[in-house]
Amino acid sequence: MATSGSAKYRVVSHNTVPVPFDQQYFDLDDAMMMPENLQATLQTVIRLVSDMPTVHYATGSCSICMESFRSSEGTSAAPRQVSCGHVYHHNCITDWLLNSNSYSCPLCRRQVSR
Repeated sequence: MATSGSAKYRVVSHNTVPVPFDQQYFDLDDAMMMPENLQATLQTVIRLVSDMPTVHYATGSCSICMESFRSSEGTSAAPRQVSCGHVYHHNCITDWLLNSNSYSCPLCRRQVSR
């Protein structure tokens, strides 16, 4: 049994068919909203986020998690700037893109360029 996951749910694969599974219950709504090719979606999101410019001196806070940006974050975890100019924590924007129905900015809903 292989597992991968995001902030929304943990994905369990039986015979290469991903199934959303929380330790308490199976959620049919989540199963219906999952992309057909979860692995391809994951690779696309990872590529999108890694191609975003890093912001080494971000001020303020991430509007996804509401936590402030820290200057001690490493290069790989540095805040990322979306094509519209908004800045988010690396993990926050990754989880947002994985769990949303479209590749759009959480604040202005502008499409994230691919």
